[in-house]
Amino acid sequence: MPSEKSRSPKSVLAIAAIYLAAHLAFLAPSLEDIDSINFALGLRHYDVAQHQPHPPGYPVYIALGRTAKATLQAVAPLLGSPRTESLSLAIWSPIAGAVALVAAYSIFNALSPSSMAVWATVLLAANPLFWLAGSRPMSDMPGLALALVAQALFLRGATDRRSIVIGALIAGLAAGVRVQTACLTLPLFALALFQQRRQGVLWIVTRPIAAIAVGGLTWAIPLIILSGGIDSYLVALGSQAGEDFAWTGMLWTTPTPRRLLFALWETFVLPWDSVPLAIVVGVVALIGVLIAWLRQRRAVLILALAFGPYAIFHLLFQETVHVRYSMPTLPAMAWLIVCAASVAGRAAPVVSAAIVAAALWFAAPLGIAYGREAHPAFRAIAEMDESRHEHPGASVFAHFSMLRPLEAASPTGTPMVAVKPRRSREWLDPVGYWRDGGRRAIWFLADPKRTDLALIDPQSRRDVTRYRWSVGDHPVLSGTRPLGADWYRIASPGWFVAEGWGLTPETGGIAQSTGMGVDKRPIEGYVRRRPGPMHLLIGGRHFSAAGDPPVVFTASIDGAPIETWTVAPGPGGVSFLRFIDLPGGLASGPGDYAHLIITARAEPASRPTPPVAIRQFDIQSSGTLIYGFGEGWHEAEYDNATGVFWRWTSGRSVLRLSPPQDIVLRMRGESPLKYFREVPTVKIRAGDRIVGELRPRTDFEWAVKVSADAIRSGDGAIEIETDRIYLPGQAEGTSDARQLGLRFFEIAVNPVTP
Repeated sequence: MPSEKSRSPKSVLAIAAIYLAAHLAFLAPSLEDIDSINFALGLRHYDVAQHQPHPPGYPVYIALGRTAKATLQAVAPLLGSPRTESLSLAIWSPIAGAVALVAAYSIFNALSPSSMAVWATVLLAANPLFWLAGSRPMSDMPGLALALVAQALFLRGATDRRSIVIGALIAGLAAGVRVQTACLTLPLFALALFQQRRQGVLWIVTRPIAAIAVGGLTWAIPLIILSGGIDSYLVALGSQAGEDFAWTGMLWTTPTPRRLLFALWETFVLPWDSVPLAIVVGVVALIGVLIAWLRQRRAVLILALAFGPYAIFHLLFQETVHVRYSMPTLPAMAWLIVCAASVAGRAAPVVSAAIVAAALWFAAPLGIAYGREAHPAFRAIAEMDESRHEHPGASVFAHFSMLRPLEAASPTGTPMVAVKPRRSREWLDPVGYWRDGGRRAIWFLADPKRTDLALIDPQSRRDVTRYRWSVGDHPVLSGTRPLGADWYRIASPGWFVAEGWGLTPETGGIAQSTGMGVDKRPIEGYVRRRPGPMHLLIGGRHFSAAGDPPVVFTASIDGAPIETWTVAPGPGGVSFLRFIDLPGGLASGPGDYAHLIITARAEPASRPTPPVAIRQFDIQSSGTLIYGFGEGWHEAEYDNATGVFWRWTSGRSVLRLSPPQDIVLRMRGESPLKYFREVPTVKIRAGDRIVGELRPRTDFEWAVKVSADAIRSGDGAIEIETDRIYLPGQAEGTSDARQLGLRFFEIAVNPVTP
């Protein structure tokens, strides 16, 4: 009867074959993350300076992709460029995944020759991050596979010198797939050389060191040549390094306890795609560390040498929000989990199988859904292409994050945009088009995380198709850029504004960082001329540091002042909201748009203008609803990484609108029980009438109809009241003196449609 030792390699080969077969039918149906798009553009024309692909260049991975692309073009010439390239890249992921599993088994077996090695391999395969990586058009899995093969060979180096040489060659090549693999291969390479130190310096230099040099030079020399020389390559590499270290989410640049906690969370929790599962396996892995240290100390030391340097590098120098970067830590975690399970004795296989089943419960459906749905950006672009014949004159604009998908979707690599988007200021491109007299409808391909389109008339942004990724909210895809797409069709807008307006936290931050805000210079807007009376609202904030003077604001249209008002400072800052009637409308004049200017100055004018900002603006015909956030609302907030936008109420917060009419107030909020022990009572008032009441226990969506009569009785005000207040300063030990009521992710006031 075959021994367990003889059965194990066959079992592992079967596991690898099943992994490969399970993924071939669910390969990426399109390109997705910007890195995959960069790789695809590199298949067409290799230029590291143009991020085709991005530095350091990934030459071995591009060579693999080009090999697959040539094969696919020969056997399936009708696939088309983007699809061919996504498959050319993705096909290597399941193949590499199978190789990685066999190599991981070899490493596990070297640590502990038993059935533990098989179960650790199965658990690695079932991990949701590892499972999904087997379908993606990315370099992560091929890089990890080569690194694990090199590690496995180095561990054989104590008894087999030839394995060290072969492993060194593979380690050199692995760095041409992902340069970070050096953190995985070099420590064990050093250990192998130490174990063979008796062979002498000559053997070490002429065999293993020469082999790793050959492996590296095989791709490094072509990379330098194709980059135009060493100087040109270093410029491109320096540019990428500058962008990386400018990222505030890196622990090295933001060495705070909060950033460390996030890094650990993103590295060890999110790869399991389920917080409860991650907590269970995390606790089990910690138990495994203790058990292994007591029983197999040598194995723990080797495991630490094999995977510890990469984990440290990852936590310190990589953007851990990109969860896929944490994949090389998974083999160590899988082995530790199974090590802990081994204390169950005969029940160990049952315990291991239960953990594997739980992991597959999350991994398998995710992999299937991923393989069935193209990325939203490419779905949007495909529909835009199909509609081009119906709207042949439409100019196309886009957010910068959508430029790469547009380039990849074009067989020639030339995106169908009117102008190349300017990073962080993309709304200025259509603004320039309209300001220069453009009258045709435009298309704008938007990143849903961005908020700068709020600087364009909301009434003109209603014709939009939103594309979302059904798998986009899974933790294992954290960091993927972009995650969705919005296709706007915008006719001549009623108004738009230029730089300096802080209508969202994003655009307010841009105004402040560029020194273009209203406290530094006049800010400009443009309002379409039209007959009939109009009304507008302007809201903002005086940030009120100690000793600041009042600020005088003036709004002018076509050089004629329409309103002047003064905002006095106050403790913690003072917000304002003003409604202004224009009974004569906008007189005819040069161009389609009247020129709006808002200025701010200190009172007296001899003093410097203190920090102030314009936070709200709208202008419409007098019969069209406009509304703003009045007393009791806190400043809007925004998470740049996730694109989540929210605003807090206080105990009483007022929405003001004009003209009074029947409306529906729609709200989407967070569960207040995240901050309070008791369920609050939330009331909506208009005048002396309570028009809605709710006791929210969970995240909630709420729609309340309010009649025109009720709004008139409240002088155009709708109040949101809550009987519970959260004091973050007291609760969290900070200087935050706000009184927080409810956290709303969405507040919308819409007329009741007949």
